[in-house]
Amino acid sequence: MRKISASNYVETMKPWLTKLPEYLRHPAGRPDLVFYGTGESAHWPTQSNLNVSAALAVLSRAPELEEAQRDEAGRTALALLRYAMATHLTGDFPATDDRRWGCHWISVLGLERMSHGLNAIRDRLTEEDNARLRRLVLCESDWLLDHYPVVAGMVNSSGKNKPESNIWNGGFLLRAALDYPDTPRAAEYRAKAAEFLLNGLSHPLDAASETKYNGKTLREYHVGFNFTPNWSLDHHGYLNVGYMVICLSNLAMLHFYCKERGYAAPPELYLHVRELWSRVKHFLFPDGRLLRLGGDTRARYTYCQDYAIPMWLFAADFLGDADAAELEKGWIDLVRTEAAYNGDGGFYTRRLAQLRDVSYYYFTRLESDAILTLSYGAYWRRKFAIADFSETFASNPPDAWQDEYHGATFLRDGSTVRSFVWHGGQGPTGLCVRAERSDMAEWQGNLRGVIRSGNTPEATQGESSHTLFPGGFVNSGAADWIENDPHGEGEGVYSYARHKSACAALPDGKTMLFLEYAEMLKEATLAELCGMNLRMPNDLFNAESRTYRAPGGIEFTLAGHPDQPEERAVAADRLSIDGELNVFLLYGGEKLLIRRKAGRSGAVIRQQHGPWMGSLGIDQICCGGKGCPCRPLPGELLLDDGYAVAAGGELEEPVFRRIPQPGLLRMVEFRNGAGCWRFAANFGPEPVAAEIPENFTLLAGSLEPGCAALWQKA
Repeated sequence: MRKISASNYVETMKPWLTKLPEYLRHPAGRPDLVFYGTGESAHWPTQSNLNVSAALAVLSRAPELEEAQRDEAGRTALALLRYAMATHLTGDFPATDDRRWGCHWISVLGLERMSHGLNAIRDRLTEEDNARLRRLVLCESDWLLDHYPVVAGMVNSSGKNKPESNIWNGGFLLRAALDYPDTPRAAEYRAKAAEFLLNGLSHPLDAASETKYNGKTLREYHVGFNFTPNWSLDHHGYLNVGYMVICLSNLAMLHFYCKERGYAAPPELYLHVRELWSRVKHFLFPDGRLLRLGGDTRARYTYCQDYAIPMWLFAADFLGDADAAELEKGWIDLVRTEAAYNGDGGFYTRRLAQLRDVSYYYFTRLESDAILTLSYGAYWRRKFAIADFSETFASNPPDAWQDEYHGATFLRDGSTVRSFVWHGGQGPTGLCVRAERSDMAEWQGNLRGVIRSGNTPEATQGESSHTLFPGGFVNSGAADWIENDPHGEGEGVYSYARHKSACAALPDGKTMLFLEYAEMLKEATLAELCGMNLRMPNDLFNAESRTYRAPGGIEFTLAGHPDQPEERAVAADRLSIDGELNVFLLYGGEKLLIRRKAGRSGAVIRQQHGPWMGSLGIDQICCGGKGCPCRPLPGELLLDDGYAVAAGGELEEPVFRRIPQPGLLRMVEFRNGAGCWRFAANFGPEPVAAEIPENFTLLAGSLEPGCAALWQKA
C-alpha cells in the first residue's frame, strides 16, 4: 500500500511562501493588518484574502516547516483574518475600495472555505478576535435568515439553479448554530440550514420523497431540483462538471468541520452525495484532471479543478472510495509539474502571465485557490485517518451515459473516452482521446468546425438527437453562430450561420466519425472558417512538444505556443499525433492543416467586455474552409466535410470513401480491423431513404431531418 501524507501537501505548498510577499500589502494607517491581492470589498478579493489566511494557518501548524516559518505564517494568517473582519459590515475599517463587504448571496463562501484554517488557528485568537468573529457570523446568519430565500431549479437561465450556493449558505448557518448555541436564533439557523442543504443536491424524485428530516418529509422541504434526472448540472448554462465538483467540495468542508469539532453531522448534509460522486467519478481522468465533457468557460486546469482535492478526501473518508487517493495523488503531481515549470514559487505565473497582466484581481484569486485547496490535504490528512490507495484502481472504468437536456452522449470503454455535448460551455463540443492522455483533451468547440466572425461570435447550444447503443452512440443536431455583442450603435444581435453536424462513436472502442454542413444566414465578416477543428493542447503538460506523422515519410515536431502565428499544410488525408491519436480526412478538402495562433491562444476566457485571454497553448488541426477575412453572402456554402478521429491504432489501417447521395444526404463508409460501417446524416429539410446493402445492419439512428444513422456490415 502506498500513502499520501500531510507532508506531501506541505512540501507542495512550501515554495509558494517565497512568492507570497509579492501579493501582500498593509492598508494605509493600519500596519497591524494585511491584505492579499487587491484587498477590495468585492467577493473574489474577500474570498482570496480568506483563502490565503486559511492556508497560512495550516502551515503555521506544519512540523515540516522551520519554527520561524511557522511563526511568520501564523502572524500573517491572523493579520489577513483581522483585515477581513475589520472590513466587514460589522467592522470599523474600509477595504481598499473604501467600501465594506458582507450580506449578499455569496458573502459567506470565503468563510466556509477557510473554516478548517480557522480551526487551525483558533487557539491564537484574542478575546477581541472572537468577539469580532461572533458579530460577523451572526450578522451574516441573520441576513441569510431574514433576506435570502431558498430556491432551486434545473435550468440556469431561470435564475434558480443554485446547488452550490445553497450548500455553502446552509453550511454557514449550520456552523453558526453549532458554534454559537447560546445565540437566540440558533434553532432558526439550524432549521434554515436544513432547507438550504436539502435543496443543494436536489433531484426530481425528491418532490415525492417521504424520507423525513427533522420531522418533515423531503418533499415538504423540496422547492425545486438543481440536477437533471441523471445527475448533470446546467450551472452557468452548460453541462458543468466543474460545479458538480464544487458542490461536493463544499459538503466536504462541512463534513470535516463537524468531524473535527465533535459535532454530530445532520443527515441532510449527505443527501445524494453517493449518487453525485458515482457520476462525477466517471468524469475524471486517472491522473485526477477533470474530464469536462461539457467544456469550461474559465482558465484551464484552475479553480474547479483545484477544489477536487476536498472532494477526493471526502469520497475516501465518508464513502470509503479507495480510488480517490489515486486521483488525489495524480493531481498533486500535476500541480508540482506546473510549479516546477514556473520556477518562482507560483502556481500559474507563466501559463497565466497574460491574465496576470490584464487582471491582477483575477490572477491573484486563482493563485489563492491553489494554495487553499492544497491546505485541505495538509490539514485533514494530518488530523484524520483517511483511506490509502486501492490496489485495484481502474484507470478507465466502463461507462455509457447520456443526458437529454444537454444533448450529451458519453462513453468510456477499452482505453478510450468519447463524447459529444451540444450544450457546452463554449458551444457544441466533442472528445475522442485515450483515457491515459488527459493532456490531449480540450473542449472549446473541439471536433466541430469554426465559423468565427470578426466581431464577438458565439456558437449557440443547438437542438439535437442522440442514441446510445452497445459500444457506441450516434449524436446529431444543428446550432447557429451568432453575433452576441456587436460594436455598432443600434446593431442587433443576430445569427449569421447555420451549422449542422453529426457524429458516431463506432463499436470498435476507439473511433469517432464526423459529418458537417454549414451555410451562411446573414452577410458578415468572417475572421476564421475551417472544418474539423481538432484542438490539441500543446503546453507544459506535454513538455511543450507534439510530434506529427503522416504517410510518405512526413514527420515533424511542433513546440508549444509559438511567438508568431503559423500554418502548416500536410499533404495527406491522415495524421498521427504523438502516436496516440489519429485523424482522417474523409472528404471536403485536399489536405489537412495545422494552424497555431501566437501565444497561449486556447481555452479563451472573457470577462464581460474585457479583452480575450488564453490559458493554454493549442495546435488546431483542420480542413476545408477558405482564406479569411472574407464576407460570405446569405445562402453561401461554408462547410461540407467529413472526418474521423481514432484514439490509438495504426495510422495506415483504415480504408474509407464518400458514398454519393442525392440532395443534402451525406454518407461515408469506414473500414478498419474491427469492422466496416456506413454513417449517414440528413442535413436537408425532409426525411430521406438511403440505399444500404442487405449485409449492413442498422445499429442506431434514423434519417429524419437533422438526424443521422449508423450501419455495420455483417
